[in-house]
Amino acid sequence: MKVASIFSLAFCLLLLLGTIRGGATSLAKFVTINDIPAISYAMWQSLTAALLLLTAGYLKTKRLPSFRQAGGHYLFCGIVGAALPNVLFFIAIKNMNAGAMAVILTLGPIFTYTLLLGLGRETVNRFRLIGLFLGLVGGSMIALGGTASNFTFNVFYLLGLLCPIFYASMSVYVSCRMSSPADPFLLAGATHFVSFLVLLPVGLITQQIHPIWIAPDLTDGLILLHGLIGATAYALLFKIIELAGPVFYSFSSYIIAVTGVIWGILLFGEALTPTFLIATLAIFFGLYLINATTERAGSGPN
Repeated sequence: MKVASIFSLAFCLLLLLGTIRGGATSLAKFVTINDIPAISYAMWQSLTAALLLLTAGYLKTKRLPSFRQAGGHYLFCGIVGAALPNVLFFIAIKNMNAGAMAVILTLGPIFTYTLLLGLGRETVNRFRLIGLFLGLVGGSMIALGGTASNFTFNVFYLLGLLCPIFYASMSVYVSCRMSSPADPFLLAGATHFVSFLVLLPVGLITQQIHPIWIAPDLTDGLILLHGLIGATAYALLFKIIELAGPVFYSFSSYIIAVTGVIWGILLFGEALTPTFLIATLAIFFGLYLINATTERAGSGPN
């Protein structure tokens, strides 16, 4: 009964995580179509998430990130894992379907495997290669007009595809270059704080600073909410892995994609085309092959 209760809690948290992260793409689309500059949006979202994550990390460890010891690592993670992909995300989401973006973001594990394979840190596995192929085919179908009833090339879908590549690059960097990374809350908080510090001067130079404190409205509140969602997602990630393990957590990708598509339909009237459905199924099956074979590989002796 106790085990059943644990998995029931983990399942509920997984649904919560998938729902809020899937909804974040529609939230971002609503904010960006209200003419909030992408740089300013990413900057305030990073600052909000950083403050929440650093506070959580300090309460947990009674210390703050050491920029003297790991400043270079935080700089890389902040630029490659937060600033660049988030700005690209906000530029792209304004000009593409929110549901399609939610599906594209699930390609992270597939790109992670690709990078690790290229670095020689993963072995060649035919099932994972099939999963990689299916994921890339599905992503390409969406990027090359899979959400339209007829073929319409949209460069913003290609920009969207860069986001999971950057996120995967940060994951690979952390696993390969950081032998003893900081507490996850501190690492995530420092990453977002560096992102804010990098984007602030860029926003000032390009005159893209949106002052959220002047006549704040719904859009400004949603920017802060997006930062809260980011911080909450990290907390849920750690709790779900603690309760049920990383393989169970990996199913969040499917929930994020499905709920992201549903939010897009409900809020923006986005339509589902046969090509988009086929592409989504290809990505899902590709993710399954990579996650399943990773679990089998990791279940053997150390």
